[in-house]
Amino acid sequence: MSGKQSQPVIVMLAASGLLSSATVCAGMPLYTVAVDENLANLDVKACFEESAPRRLKAHHEDAPHLAGNVRLYVRDNVIKLEPRGTSLTLPRYEAPACVSYRVDLSAIDTRHWRSENWRTRDTIILDPRLWLWLPDSMQARWRIDFDLPSGYDVSAPWKRLNQTGQLVSYQARDRMLEREARVAIGRFDVEVLELDGGRIRYALLQGEPEADADFLRHWISSGARALESAYGRLPVADLQLLVVPIGQGDEPVPWGEVQRGGGDAVHLFIDQRVAEEAFRDDWVMVHELSHLLHPVIVSDDRWLSEGIASYYQNVLRARAGLKSAADAWNKLHAGFERGVRGARPGRNLAEISETMMRDRSFMRVYWSGAAIALLADVELRRRSDDTQSLDTALSAFRDCCLHADRVWTARAFMGKLDQLTATTVFMDLYREHVDSDEFPDLSEVYAELGLQRMSTTRLRLDPDASGAAICESIMAAPGS
Repeated sequence: MSGKQSQPVIVMLAASGLLSSATVCAGMPLYTVAVDENLANLDVKACFEESAPRRLKAHHEDAPHLAGNVRLYVRDNVIKLEPRGTSLTLPRYEAPACVSYRVDLSAIDTRHWRSENWRTRDTIILDPRLWLWLPDSMQARWRIDFDLPSGYDVSAPWKRLNQTGQLVSYQARDRMLEREARVAIGRFDVEVLELDGGRIRYALLQGEPEADADFLRHWISSGARALESAYGRLPVADLQLLVVPIGQGDEPVPWGEVQRGGGDAVHLFIDQRVAEEAFRDDWVMVHELSHLLHPVIVSDDRWLSEGIASYYQNVLRARAGLKSAADAWNKLHAGFERGVRGARPGRNLAEISETMMRDRSFMRVYWSGAAIALLADVELRRRSDDTQSLDTALSAFRDCCLHADRVWTARAFMGKLDQLTATTVFMDLYREHVDSDEFPDLSEVYAELGLQRMSTTRLRLDPDASGAAICESIMAAPGS
């Protein structure tokens, strides 16, 4: 590849020039979370500079069972309080006040790593909704200071401000509080990868056996470069990337997920015993990172969200030099073939997406969406002499709308992409395929791009095809 590509800059967060706590606006609620070395309790104090709110609310049904010793401190008064369900009513005082409470974590044990809350070596992973009681009428932002034992750090989905000794500060905001999020507290380090358009806050938890930290840092950097190659910059300004070695699964990444509660986050659960070469060939990390290119899409329309990620998991790895363009096309082709085999007469794409988890119809859903992504990409490039593409459409969406805390339907999202590209490409494809029980027909686009089918897993690329330049451009990084 001839295009110049930036390299991620990795620094320890404690030494990096991040925002100072002084940049936090005056009057912002301040939560201080004191963590004990055994991770048995969290002592939380929420202070309000102007006056106490009328009510605090927990956004998790188990939160009231863990909170105890609740006190209101106002003027010279100390008032004992008791939650009623997930609501905590405060006496009315027009004065600065603090509410303190202790969160008992002793019941959270070494549960399965897919659990909401669990422990691993010297680390606890928690849904913040379990311990964070917030005002009913919350301000747009608030600050959380973690007072940690020596050698501990915290990884959270919010915007990290700074670290002073053992005090780590985050600026949180009222973003999709009903959606899942995870905070990890324990003996690990948080590092930051600085890239065009944003930064990735990367934390590798401890495992048994220990993971190769140097190799995984390089591996994570390669995934970051791949994501950046979608349109030359990160799609999100700030990302929590949590890597959890689970020592099982016999594949590099047995599970990955994206969470949006509080902020953007990608969590990767790895089998650190697997050979390095298998990690280099893995697709899961880039697939999960590719979900950041689109907004939150309703689960019934997961054909679109999973389709975009399945398409880009191959395209972006080729652009970043993690695989050849020919191999990327072979991977896409093999996925499309699995999708064809997974199609069932009488059930359209919308219906099969709604019941995907129950019916286990992953191949039809994921690869139908990836085929639609390819069709849209090629059509935009064809119409515009390669000045527009799926990349440019998603880049324009990033600038106008990706930051909005909104859940989109496939129809609304594709309609917006049409508006941004001044075309009807996306809605034409939506109307053609969402109610169809057949896998999208790729025969014409294969012929145009010069993708000659040799088997169910292998293509031959014809350099003399009419669309050979588009075929090459799809796998090339921006600026190449």
